[in-house]
Amino acid sequence: MSFLSLPPELLFDICDSTVLGLSDIASVLRTCHRLESVLGPLAKHLLKRPTDEYCKRALFHAAERQDHCTVRFLLDRGILDCIKIGRTILNVAVLALSEEGVTTLLDCGVDPHSRDRQNRTPLICATMARLSGAVRALLNHPGVDVNRTWRFPDFTALHLAVWNGYEDMVRLLLACPRVAVNKVDNIPGPMIERFPRHSNRRILRSSLWGLQAIVGIPLTKGWAPLHGAVDRGDQAILSILLENERVDVNILNIMGETPLWMAVGIGDRVSTRQLLLHPRIQTKLGTESILYHAIPFAEKSMIEIIMQIGRLDINAGNNQWQSTALHRAASFGRSDVVEMLLCRNDIDIRRLDQQGYSARALALGRFPEISRRLAVWEIEHSGMRYLDLALRPGMDASG
Repeated sequence: MSFLSLPPELLFDICDSTVLGLSDIASVLRTCHRLESVLGPLAKHLLKRPTDEYCKRALFHAAERQDHCTVRFLLDRGILDCIKIGRTILNVAVLALSEEGVTTLLDCGVDPHSRDRQNRTPLICATMARLSGAVRALLNHPGVDVNRTWRFPDFTALHLAVWNGYEDMVRLLLACPRVAVNKVDNIPGPMIERFPRHSNRRILRSSLWGLQAIVGIPLTKGWAPLHGAVDRGDQAILSILLENERVDVNILNIMGETPLWMAVGIGDRVSTRQLLLHPRIQTKLGTESILYHAIPFAEKSMIEIIMQIGRLDINAGNNQWQSTALHRAASFGRSDVVEMLLCRNDIDIRRLDQQGYSARALALGRFPEISRRLAVWEIEHSGMRYLDLALRPGMDASG
């Protein structure tokens, strides 16, 4: 009598014994279809063996076939205890299965928030590997917290995608209404320092179950996704974020800066123009206008871009000191900015600051050439036959 002609009960006993290895048992089951009816009872016994690789393959195969009954059967029988990475199985599944396979595991109750050895969630792993199917499965499942963080208390999958220039992932994540597009922990601690602009980024070498991934992250917490796009100078992702109605274009980072203030600070003219053209952008931060803020350090081309925006009050500056952009330019010896301001029809050259000084008075001691230029302009444009030499109220021509 051939082996496969034996009664099913005897075949079952043979397969359940330690005589046959798992590969042999699998061959028997594939060859003898009569054993399909006893596969369920047999699986209960086989799960008691230390069968890491076969158990993982069985679970993934059932999930990929969207066989919810088999997946639940295996999970209920403790299959995860037979797999070395059982408690983080979804972190691996997102790298190996299709969107349907990942969805099946989620539907059957596999932990969607498991943390691997590098403290990454399945969504972080899928985003890092740029696997759109797995990311979609996680985003579409109501039981998944799509804003779980990694590395920092405000660094989510969206942050990861932005900081690494993953345009496809950014679009996918923004399409999910549950994704927090403005997540940022911008409350500075007692030891917060201002990092050099060129160094607010570091590179990590991260392993994705055999695959090596190199990702960029910020040095600290405190950066919304929009700040990340500005910091990287990534105009494509910046445009994607600015098109999203939920994105707060004036959100503050841990340094108290909006994305516009960041762009001007690092001298990124393209990003500055993009931000200034946004209808919800604010050109004042606290008591200071962006033009007033930029005058001490920005290049002439940056000042020109800022002044081109139609909504900017050219005479706005620092409300606290009642100082205008012209006052600031004169104080810092920015003759190029002074000339640009004087070309504006709406410039108020005679406005005084809180201490009663005009722009001409502020420039007189250190920058006499700017003071003379302002004097000439005032004579030419004010219909004056002579210049009132008083520098502030109460002073006569002799000082």
